[in-house]
Amino acid sequence: MEASGRNGTLNPYIISTFQSLVHAIIPPHLKQKDYSGTVHVAGAQELHVYEYVIWILDHSIAFPVKEQLKFANSSMSKSTAKLLDVGAARLIQKGQILYPLNGTAYPSGGPFSALSPIDRLRAITLIERLDINLENLSIPYKNNPGLVRNMMDVLNELPMFGHYSEWTAYGTTRLLSPEYRRVEYFPPGWFQAQYPGPSFGYRDFRGFLAIIQHRKVDH
Repeated sequence: MEASGRNGTLNPYIISTFQSLVHAIIPPHLKQKDYSGTVHVAGAQELHVYEYVIWILDHSIAFPVKEQLKFANSSMSKSTAKLLDVGAARLIQKGQILYPLNGTAYPSGGPFSALSPIDRLRAITLIERLDINLENLSIPYKNNPGLVRNMMDVLNELPMFGHYSEWTAYGTTRLLSPEYRRVEYFPPGWFQAQYPGPSFGYRDFRGFLAIIQHRKVDH
């Protein structure tokens, strides 16, 4: 079972949770263009990178591994969203949030989505430190500290992979299987990183011949 429902639409709770996640990691910002003013630079949420994170979570674990984790018929994205909410609730319980909660930005989300962007990142750090009750987590995270910590690393990395790779340029094909995806335009993340794109060279050139003289060592 994946994050999408019977009609192919994504679960609103999962969408809100991962929208708030990618927004906290790569927010939109203003950039000085020239002397005439600034331009708006799109963040990960605007480029739908949350869909990339959800897709990877629900499609990257092989079925035998899911069976081993007793997780064969469940959604990894939903369990991960719940994990983020546990961390957020713990941060709130400890009285360590820096800004007031806001439930209007992502109305379908839980505690994690209600946190300010900086507090969302602090909730991830709290989870990474295992400052939560592992017994109360849902499968496959229940009593699995190694997986919990690994997932926090993954959640820090996936938004960057989606944002700065060609994935955003797959456009209408971005949620299809990899063999059916097609690049429809130049990736916005490449513009932001000033990456000109891949350079395709001639395969005949293999470099210069290196002549290495080996010195004999007397023992």
